[in-house]
Amino acid sequence: MNFFSSPDNSSSGHADVPHTFYQIDHATANCGRILPKSKRRILFKFGYTNMPAIYDGLTGQDCRGAEHEVCIMWSLSSGKQSVFYDGKVVYFNVCDLADGKMTHSWHDKDGHHLKVVAHSLSSSLKQTHDSEWRQYDLLIDGISYFKAPKIFELGVFSKSNAGDYQMDCDALKGPSTTKIDQAKTTEIVDLLSFDDIQGTPTGQVQTITPNASPTDNNAILIPFLGINEPQQQYNNYTFW
Repeated sequence: MNFFSSPDNSSSGHADVPHTFYQIDHATANCGRILPKSKRRILFKFGYTNMPAIYDGLTGQDCRGAEHEVCIMWSLSSGKQSVFYDGKVVYFNVCDLADGKMTHSWHDKDGHHLKVVAHSLSSSLKQTHDSEWRQYDLLIDGISYFKAPKIFELGVFSKSNAGDYQMDCDALKGPSTTKIDQAKTTEIVDLLSFDDIQGTPTGQVQTITPNASPTDNNAILIPFLGINEPQQQYNNYTFW
């Protein structure tokens, strides 16, 4: 289902509602002959949205569908109440003059549920303030007429609502998988096996005896060691 999010500059200023119908015109008038306020006329014009056009990404005038009119007539002096839908009477009643509220509901030929609510007073008598209270209202499928988008707002989404919609789409894809860096495998050397360990060749010891003789006691032994071999100490040898 497509949703409409009221922009900041919109007169509706309400939460998201389905894109099933839209506002055209709303007017109230006092039309009593002697006392104008003794008789009231309330008019609602609305239209059902062309949903295929919404699904195709169209906006505004391109999404207009079948349009209708609801008119409420209420005489506070005689108590006569009547509701007209597209010019035809769908409700008529003579109420008690002390009755300060009028309601009526019906279904149209397309199966939509419509309900009109009208109060004789312009403000609620409730002690607690109700932000949803209105003197005159038309409910279409349980949604207030004043919450519906206007024609130029059809198919238009606010940036915040578009962002939330994208987040919802991402949520439907399931939780995002987090890549975990796997630790590099460390090679383990078997220290008990000496087959794979390359040994370091042992340096050879050479003896240099410059001008040495069998009878000379000053023969010198100089070791030449291999790399990383511990140095050994040698004593002078005496030749007999």
